[in-house]
Amino acid sequence: MRTGTKILIVDDSQEFQLLVKTFLAEEPYLLLSAGDPLQATGSALRDKPSLIVLDIGLPGGDGWMLLDRLKSNAFTRTIPVVVVTGQTKPGLADKARIKGAAAFLPKPVEKQTLLATFTDILHPPAPQATPGLRPPQT
Repeated sequence: MRTGTKILIVDDSQEFQLLVKTFLAEEPYLLLSAGDPLQATGSALRDKPSLIVLDIGLPGGDGWMLLDRLKSNAFTRTIPVVVVTGQTKPGLADKARIKGAAAFLPKPVEKQTLLATFTDILHPPAPQATPGLRPPQT
């Protein structure tokens, strides 16, 4: 069993779950999956993933409802969520960010885009000090 950063993939499409697992096969991530909001909520609370990949169109309640639930729960609100959807309505990226998503990616998603997004969220660059600035001397 792999040890590493846990990523929860929430999508009712087995094909998409498999695609993400294939993309990340050589990465140090432990991949979990859920096909509906109820499974996803349970997994998020139980497994405490470091990142959640969330589709919008889910059976048993949509992804927006799940995103609201995750962001309003004290135990899950700090988990970054990446919305990945095939829906093409204007304004979805803005809606995702307003609701608290860390990123929005349209399907089909490219491997490099997905990996770069995960890296940016899970391993942000450290802030760099401005060279030459020193505290004032008194």
